[in-house]
Amino acid sequence: MKTFLTGLLLGTLAGCTSYRAAPIDPQHTAQQFETRRLDSNQLRDSLARLLPGTGGSWPPQTWDRGELLAVALIQNPELAVARAQIEAALAHEITATLPVNPGLTLQSEYAAHQEAHPWLYGLSLDWLLRSPGRRNLEHTIARSDTANMRSQLMDRTWSVRRALSAALSDWEGARRRLTLLDKLAVAQDQLLALEKNRVLAGEDSPGETVTVEQSRIDIEQQQAQTRATAAAAQAAAATALGLPPEALDGLAFSWPDWGTPPLIDEKDRREKREQALLSRADLAVAIGEYAIAESRLKLAVIQQYPQLTIGPGYYWDHGIAKFPLDVGFTLPLNGNKGEIAEARAARELAGKRLLALQADIYGEITAAERAENLARASAATAERRLETARRQVQQSELGLRLGEANGLERVGAEILAIRAELEVLEMRAGLQAARDDLENVLHAPLSGPEIALAKSSQTLGVGS
Repeated sequence: MKTFLTGLLLGTLAGCTSYRAAPIDPQHTAQQFETRRLDSNQLRDSLARLLPGTGGSWPPQTWDRGELLAVALIQNPELAVARAQIEAALAHEITATLPVNPGLTLQSEYAAHQEAHPWLYGLSLDWLLRSPGRRNLEHTIARSDTANMRSQLMDRTWSVRRALSAALSDWEGARRRLTLLDKLAVAQDQLLALEKNRVLAGEDSPGETVTVEQSRIDIEQQQAQTRATAAAAQAAAATALGLPPEALDGLAFSWPDWGTPPLIDEKDRREKREQALLSRADLAVAIGEYAIAESRLKLAVIQQYPQLTIGPGYYWDHGIAKFPLDVGFTLPLNGNKGEIAEARAARELAGKRLLALQADIYGEITAAERAENLARASAATAERRLETARRQVQQSELGLRLGEANGLERVGAEILAIRAELEVLEMRAGLQAARDDLENVLHAPLSGPEIALAKSSQTLGVGS
């Protein structure tokens, strides 16, 4: 008996895994985050695995959106959490495939009266036997949960992509706006100097100078607001990239078609639309939730039947060896009606959510397509006004050379042209935002270097 118990315990301990501590020091992790940079060798090696065709010097003199998105896929903390959730789901799959551990009870008894064998020794097991159907369903639920975690990773990846694209777009728009505002400030200063000369010459009243000065102050306020927008966009981009904001100081990134996204082939647009309606990441999550609810309903139905528990044992009963075998059953006297009703309602809820989300996606795509068309038309109108303003500048310059106009008219025409450029810039920003919204509802890039990233690495939207 002693030898048997010893062997049983040693066999159990042989399969144990030792514990290893993994403490986290918040101060150390904060310091590590502060040292993150875009030019680190570790990031270079990771990018080489994700984008093997990049090559060239390190770091790149100019980053494109595809390379920056690859950095986000590697370093974004939210995506790291999503990957860890997948690992946790995979670990749960292991639990679902293993048999239920039995309970072990040790017994002993001493008889006080005189006997040749005063001691009783014994042990018994309490073992729940899961039916093959229940075991398969539990494993199916675990696998579905893992698949859902992967879909959630896709959805979070697109959330990161959307945040990065919006931040870079705001940043690029702010930089271009600052360039135009600087030109406008120079022209306004010239206008102010000319106006002061006219006031001194008695050609205009002093009130005209006040109006021009007020316009110059307005430009300064616009410059300050635009710098604040650029700083906020830089911070947002750094968050998406998993970097401290100061790591992006002086970052040079290119977005050649910003504000003028190319037209998309109608066939390609229809394919992307159909793909979004059938397999967008958040829709895949909803489909997975419905599949899990379906399996849980099946499991609840199975649990309305009795479950078998066996209890084999061994006793040394005062010199007599005994081998008892207990058999037990769970008795679901209520037919498990409550759990079945809850599972059926959960499946119904998951189905309604799936259908509602699909309808929302359809509406979002239609609205985004219309918004892009309207934004493109508005940008075209602003471009025509800009052409008119530029012709007026040319005419004023010609009039100045011919003596038919003065410098004040020429500078005024130049200011109007720059303000028309600013209006065009605003319309282009709106068009770019509309294109970004369309790409987001489709969960697919429609132009730019991200397409090459998706085709070469097959990681866009997955992040693994």
